[in-house]
Amino acid sequence: MISLSAEAINTRAPYPVKQEDSSIFTFATKYGMTYSVGFVPDTSFLQDGVYQFFLIASTGKNGGQDNNVFETVRVIIEEFFAQKEPVMLYICDTADKRQASRDRLFRIWFNTYILNEAYTMYNEHMTLDNIQYFSSIILRKDHPEHNHVIATFHDYIVEHDEE
Repeated sequence: MISLSAEAINTRAPYPVKQEDSSIFTFATKYGMTYSVGFVPDTSFLQDGVYQFFLIASTGKNGGQDNNVFETVRVIIEEFFAQKEPVMLYICDTADKRQASRDRLFRIWFNTYILNEAYTMYNEHMTLDNIQYFSSIILRKDHPEHNHVIATFHDYIVEHDEE
């Protein structure tokens, strides 16, 4: 299990975060939006070391583009990757059928990330019950099981894809 530090995050994040759990945080924006951000263990394709990332806008009205949201989330993700050999899994929410848009935004965020040359982002999509799912894993390029993690993730997607 990972344990992140709100104190470390708050030294660099533009929005102050409140720690709800060892790996779950909330923060409020200048526009009154409240976000929950965190990582929960996921054993779908590996038994250990994979954490599903989530970002949920829980209250308030969207006041427009707010780069401080990205920066706060970026700092939380950096704290996550300061842990020993974690793998981050991101699955785009399908509830409103905007998962393809979320996938594009997530890729843009990753590609503008200053340290992206230190990480690998591997993207996949699959169809299950007539719903298209977009997912990505991110891991450090120096992860000792780098190629195995990517291959196992790919094999899992291929095995479960109905197309």
